[in-house]
Amino acid sequence: MKSFLPLIVAFIAAFVVILRAASGFALAQNTSANLTYGYTDMEKVQVTVSVDDAHLEQVEQVAEQLKTAGLDVEQTLFTIGVISGSVAPEQLDQLSQVAGVAAVEPDRSYQLPPPGTDIQ
Repeated sequence: MKSFLPLIVAFIAAFVVILRAASGFALAQNTSANLTYGYTDMEKVQVTVSVDDAHLEQVEQVAEQLKTAGLDVEQTLFTIGVISGSVAPEQLDQLSQVAGVAAVEPDRSYQLPPPGTDIQ
């Protein structure tokens, strides 16, 4: 089971992104090296945070530390170690410095063309 944990976490994170897109949340676009690129100071970036295996028993404490680092926690999936929320772009780097954080992923949005539109 432990070898499947990263796959399960990735699946749940993708599922959360799809649910947010379906419910009309404004999702942030992926940025590469500079996490604040493309965001204004007023915008908050939707993120999904993965907790590392060594801290899965302390997900609640990691969530509290993320709050202190600037994350507005919206959902915590305790059993799989996934925390989602929003943060100011200038605080993105601080989230990855929190003990127990394996990854901080800005959410991505996907826009499908309307039905009947020609394929490009």
